[in-house]
Amino acid sequence: MLAGIQNIITNPTIYNATQSTVSQVTTETCLKAIGRPGFILMDKQIDPQTKRFSAIKEFLYQLICLGIYLSIIIPICRKSAYNIAQKMFKDEPIFKAFPTTKELSKYYKMNDSEKALKIAELNKTITTGDKFTKENLNANLGKGAIEAGAMFGSVTGLAILAPIISHPLIHPIMNTLTPKKKTQKTS
Repeated sequence: MLAGIQNIITNPTIYNATQSTVSQVTTETCLKAIGRPGFILMDKQIDPQTKRFSAIKEFLYQLICLGIYLSIIIPICRKSAYNIAQKMFKDEPIFKAFPTTKELSKYYKMNDSEKALKIAELNKTITTGDKFTKENLNANLGKGAIEAGAMFGSVTGLAILAPIISHPLIHPIMNTLTPKKKTQKTS
């Protein structure tokens, strides 16, 4: 059993996921989307209508915020942070070799032999100046810039922007999902 646990926690995929701000925030938000409504529904001191309304509202809030975070905030913040780092460290080979976050992210995920092939491919395009080497391509500098953008986006996006955008969306969605019962007119 301990060997199985050790295999899980030393798995490179698990390790890489724990090193990503986006993975951590996504996991936390998904747990909140399930846990918070669950705890609301378990509360015996709240009337059933209020519990149902509150649980649905919390679930939708978490999912909408996650969607906004993943689709808008993170791409913008990562790219912006990378562009800022490119300007600040314009002489760094990593930013010359990989002009976009997408290209660097692919490189960062490669194994050593794939990285060696990519460096050889990059060097074929260089006509003047120094050649790229594994040592002078400081992938951690580029990856650090991307993660700094993700962290900034997590804080500002989830604390400020996502709630502002999500609140006007929640009630129309709830009204669509849970139609109100028609009340009978009394004379």
